[in-house]
Amino acid sequence: MAIDALTTSGINSFVNSYIQSETAKRLTPLKNRQSRYNNISSAYSKILSYIDSLKSSLSTLKLQSDSSIFKSKSVKSSNENRITASASSNAVTGSYNLRVNQLAKNDTILSLDKNSSDSTSMFSAGEYSFIIKSGDGQGANYNSIVSLTLTESDFTSGSISFSSLANKINQAIKDDTAILTSNLVSGSIAAGGTFKFDFGGTEYSINYSQDDYEQVIDEVVGQLNSITGINAEKITSGGSFRLKVESEDNSKFIRFKDDDGSLLSDLGISSNKEIAASQIISSSVFSPNSGTTQLSFSTKKSGYDYRITELSEVNPDGLLSVFGLNLGSSRPNFVQNESVEDTPGFLYELNQLNSKITFNGIQVQRNSNEISDLISGVNIKLLSLYASDESDVTLSVTKNTSEIKSKIENFVTKFNELYNYLRENSVSSKDKRGLLVSDSTASSLINLLNNSAIKSLEAFSTSTINSLSKLGITFSFASGLSISNETQLIKSIENNISEVENFFNSEQGFANQLFNSIDPYSGAAGYIRKAQNQLSSNITYLNDSIANAEKSISKSAERLRNQYQKLQSQLAILLSNQSYFMGNIFGQQGF
Repeated sequence: MAIDALTTSGINSFVNSYIQSETAKRLTPLKNRQSRYNNISSAYSKILSYIDSLKSSLSTLKLQSDSSIFKSKSVKSSNENRITASASSNAVTGSYNLRVNQLAKNDTILSLDKNSSDSTSMFSAGEYSFIIKSGDGQGANYNSIVSLTLTESDFTSGSISFSSLANKINQAIKDDTAILTSNLVSGSIAAGGTFKFDFGGTEYSINYSQDDYEQVIDEVVGQLNSITGINAEKITSGGSFRLKVESEDNSKFIRFKDDDGSLLSDLGISSNKEIAASQIISSSVFSPNSGTTQLSFSTKKSGYDYRITELSEVNPDGLLSVFGLNLGSSRPNFVQNESVEDTPGFLYELNQLNSKITFNGIQVQRNSNEISDLISGVNIKLLSLYASDESDVTLSVTKNTSEIKSKIENFVTKFNELYNYLRENSVSSKDKRGLLVSDSTASSLINLLNNSAIKSLEAFSTSTINSLSKLGITFSFASGLSISNETQLIKSIENNISEVENFFNSEQGFANQLFNSIDPYSGAAGYIRKAQNQLSSNITYLNDSIANAEKSISKSAERLRNQYQKLQSQLAILLSNQSYFMGNIFGQQGF
């Protein structure tokens, strides 16, 4: 060994060479396998993603009944500035003529316009209430009793301004809840009975016994409080009692009805649908002119059947009277005045509230500008009135060829994403070995896709659509599926939709068969995940092997370093002794 090798740099070079040699011999093969397994695992994740996408596409194609994409309908309006429409799968195909003669309106009432800072005629603190009634759309009424408490702090110098009072009324409507409070009763009821309690359209039977009113109301309260969303209580006043019921869900009304005894009559409870005012009325406070205040109430829903039917005070000379709105069931017209106060009243006549259209020559009215019960499965949206010289709109309901074609095209795309990824990674070139070469799972999937794409369905007659090729969809081993004859596909959808549907979504149809074939490969317990789990175990083993090899190489390198450093020290001693002998002993003897 050359002396230069035992220098510090020589030792470092030798040890590093050893590490590199051992790494190439022992670590590199392990890391190469580790990298390949990780890449294959990533490939499996992509395959799972592609399978899920394909399954999603097939799920759409295999839906049946009204959900079937092959029953999809489309509707076209000849003038979408006036009318638009959408169609569901159960829409009846055909052509319809429409003309908009009147748009539906929300019933609206406007108050007097008052100077905002002027004092009202309200001078006393206390609780005030007023009643708003509106149609429920079914020939009956919704009823809302709105309460507002005025306190001493609401008054300035003994009065409250129009602006302050209007805002308090507006807020009271927004805060209102459905509360029903009965009359006071005392003594006992002559006989028991049963009545119905209707909570937002769900009816409950409430039973009561012959007993003192105190006990009867307790019995009723217990049953009502068992209903989620209802808060009932008995209120005692001296020796008399009353029932109070409140809805905790503002969207639901409360109603008592169909008493086969006398309790509801004794308590003075009507069969009105009591509901929060904010569910039937939108209120607002605005300034038509600078420094003025005006109130407006509008129904939440448009049309005659949801009109305001009553607006009246519970207290005489109450809140509504201040703004001229204590109208009862009368419907004066609102009149806007320039120089004097406006005349409070309704903005529209009753015959102006419904939408009015001419449909195939027949006059039709509805509450709304969105009509879903005129043409089966078609939702019509009225947008604006017609000019007198405009032609009627034609609505044409047809099969939704473009949507059906789009879903089939989506299937082709998702099929090819999976197929081409598998194929590209299952072949090798002179420069690269495919990740999935010799992978049995990938091979079986490729064969499955190949067979499904080219075969004819055995359960179908050869005279019907029984293969993708009869739809103009062909298969290439090199690139997968393609719509090679778009005209053939469109004609099949337009002229033979029942066979197209049967081919895809029947029990023995293409979509069901392919879905069921690839389904075992997906999911947490599927073939792909199982193969991935095995790879994960192998990767864990390789990680441990690599760590052990790295530790072994490091220890061996350190041992070599120590050995060469000892030789380095011994060489230094030898060289030192040689120098001594050469310089002293041999020099003295004349050598």
